[in-house]
Amino acid sequence: METTAKQGNSAALLLKAYLTSVSAGDAQATASFFEENGYIDAPYVESFGMDPKITGRTAIETTMANLIQNAPNFHFTRIHVLLETPTEVVAEYESEAVLANGRTYKQHYVGHLTSKDGKILCHKEFLNTIPFVQAFFPNGLSDLINNK
Repeated sequence: METTAKQGNSAALLLKAYLTSVSAGDAQATASFFEENGYIDAPYVESFGMDPKITGRTAIETTMANLIQNAPNFHFTRIHVLLETPTEVVAEYESEAVLANGRTYKQHYVGHLTSKDGKILCHKEFLNTIPFVQAFFPNGLSDLINNK
């Protein structure tokens, strides 16, 4: 799989190729889109005790492999680029999956990707934490409410 964007190294093309690799379920290919010390930053997940930053290809590959294990049919849909430069893109996109635990997961994201030389430096992703917790936490929202 080609892991850099061509046609002028467009950040929008890079984002779309990266999201397609996530949807294809290939953790190694997904991680290869990043600079060696590139990272994913999901700042909202820190509110319930998760580390918001996943740094480096190895950590990204491990995280993606865990996602695939927990949501084997996870895929992105409706990618809509809002703003774009050659090295940055802001986009909205959605995901859908049926998790291994049987729950349905649907999410709406806003992402900001920065790149250099056709590789991802940072993919900052904003998501609604409620559907995430309902789908992925063993007892859904009760895990957060009962721990406060």
